[in-house]
Amino acid sequence: MAKKVKPITDTKCASAKPSDKEYPLHDGDGLILLVRPSGTKSWQFKYKNKIANKVSKMTLGTYPELSLSKAREYRSAYRTMLAEGLDPKEQKHLQNQKKDNQHTFHRITLAWLDDYAKKTNLADKTKHKRLRKFENHVFPIMKDKLIEKITLKELMILLNGVYEKSADHAQRIRADLISIYAYALQHGFIETNIARDLKDTLNLSAPKKHRATFESLDQIPDLINGIKKDTGHFLTKSCLTIVLHTFLRSSEVRYARWNEINFEKKEWRIPARRELIKGVEYSDRGAKSKREHLVPLSPQVIEILKEIHMYTGNSNHVFPSTIDKNKFLSGEAPNNALRRMGFDKAEICLHGFRALARSSLAEMGLFQRDALEKQMSHVEENDTVGAYTHIAEYLEERRKIMNVWSNWLTHIENQPYITPHEYADLLKLKSKEKKNEVVFF
Repeated sequence: MAKKVKPITDTKCASAKPSDKEYPLHDGDGLILLVRPSGTKSWQFKYKNKIANKVSKMTLGTYPELSLSKAREYRSAYRTMLAEGLDPKEQKHLQNQKKDNQHTFHRITLAWLDDYAKKTNLADKTKHKRLRKFENHVFPIMKDKLIEKITLKELMILLNGVYEKSADHAQRIRADLISIYAYALQHGFIETNIARDLKDTLNLSAPKKHRATFESLDQIPDLINGIKKDTGHFLTKSCLTIVLHTFLRSSEVRYARWNEINFEKKEWRIPARRELIKGVEYSDRGAKSKREHLVPLSPQVIEILKEIHMYTGNSNHVFPSTIDKNKFLSGEAPNNALRRMGFDKAEICLHGFRALARSSLAEMGLFQRDALEKQMSHVEENDTVGAYTHIAEYLEERRKIMNVWSNWLTHIENQPYITPHEYADLLKLKSKEKKNEVVFF
């Protein structure tokens, strides 16, 4: 029969005097206060490791820094571990490993960024910018914290602080946090991705900054005539016209390669990523959606591209720099041309051409929203819808979209202005005259 141990008291712990030899004060269930000749008193937990079939000891701390009640809490926790088949000493060692910078937020973030950069072929400069946001806004608060100890509330407080400085930074950091926690979960550092809840619980939206574009669509004829009469370089004027007819983004057009364009099929396939030209920053930019974007080409665009090809066809680049053929047309050139035509920067910019096209095509009321969004190369926030629209290309309808858009631009260039809605009515009338055969070409 096991000897029953009478629990010790705080008074007995405090009054225990040193002796020539160390001696124990037993509190029961493996908890011991060891009194040494030096007068030092330290707590120990003695237990039997059933797996190793041996008796083990753990030092918990010194008395009175570690109180009797706290020592008993440790004993209770360790006995629970033993009941679950866990060795308390091994568990403590694991915890110490974590504290020794094994699972800190800083370490996990760096590991994630390295992994992400390899998988996405992230440019070094972009990787550095990504890291700098964390160095400026996150690491000063979270750097040395164990990732599994960080709470959702702490993340929310952090992001709210960033949001006060920059809504854009806050949104980007939130997206990265979700990815970081997904990485940590995948590698067993955490059991739950709490960062996913940030998307639903924290509103980081900010008033959208719209790119400058005309207040009224009836200003488009002035734009067309301005481009025609501009005294600038042929390639700059052509770039402006191509962007107007295709409503692509500046980099998607300026970094174009001739091998992307198929004159026979009347298609332009913009890759997710282009070949990086040595010494030309960002020249690897492809479609902003990060997946191939197909652009059906209207007869008007085909004609313009053939003219350009006569000028730059001996180059891989559709729009090479007028100074250095190995480089590309600068981003400033088209907007500088708009200023030269007399359009103020608050009135219109190159990116604003996209808004002109989207508004005009929507006003026509001839096309499905999904087909328009697909041709605009907008990234669908809803992953399910995005996946569907990627498969359902709406290709035939998108060909009609591009032809109708170019035809309307040609119409208002050469004839008195009519609104997109009026032009749609005209097409419908022609359709009726041709016995319900829809005329889009």
